[in-house]
Amino acid sequence: SSGINAEYGDRLVRLCGELLTRITSLESRNFIRMSCEAVALFDQTLLDKLDWSQHRAQYRDDISPSNLPSGYSIRPLQSDDHSRGYCDLLSHLTKVGDVTPELYLKQFHQMKESKLHYIVTIHHKESDKVVGSATLVVEHKFIHTAANRGRIEDVVVHPDHQGKQFGKVLLDVVILLAESTNCYKLSLDCNEKAKPFYEKLNMDLVEDHRFMCIKFFD
Repeated sequence: SSGINAEYGDRLVRLCGELLTRITSLESRNFIRMSCEAVALFDQTLLDKLDWSQHRAQYRDDISPSNLPSGYSIRPLQSDDHSRGYCDLLSHLTKVGDVTPELYLKQFHQMKESKLHYIVTIHHKESDKVVGSATLVVEHKFIHTAANRGRIEDVVVHPDHQGKQFGKVLLDVVILLAESTNCYKLSLDCNEKAKPFYEKLNMDLVEDHRFMCIKFFD
């Protein structure tokens, strides 16, 4: 009897081991598949259809959203941009934490499926790095005839590529994108030091509003 029980026990261990191997292999295949098949967070045609002549910022040296310096381009965030230093770019704005390639992909695909996040990036061809980024987050509303409300988040330009007016370019693109996605209002949170920059894009300070929040962790 003990021999039979031992035999069944060994067989059960082998079966559990085979099952675990199959599950791990499936997860690995899914990760490899998502890693190899680079996709954009949103459709590039949304940017291509924007009317760049309606930009709000004043530019020098003939720079504008439709005319970036040579070697730079505007595009949506891509699923393989972790390897292009996207999280490192964000670290120049705030604390990022340990975002592994796997965690990046998981969050990326959740954002893509929600269709509420529009992360616009500036890509530098020579270094193959993401050197600038701004995010439009869209809230669907019932008010204003079921329009949307937009929020600007995470505007950042890598220090090595600052001074090229990329901050204004990113804001102009996000503003035009918000208008094209039926946003009745677009807002952002900024400190006193950054206020003049946003005022140059015709954004108004709402004096009777107070920003309040609860932070659950840093």
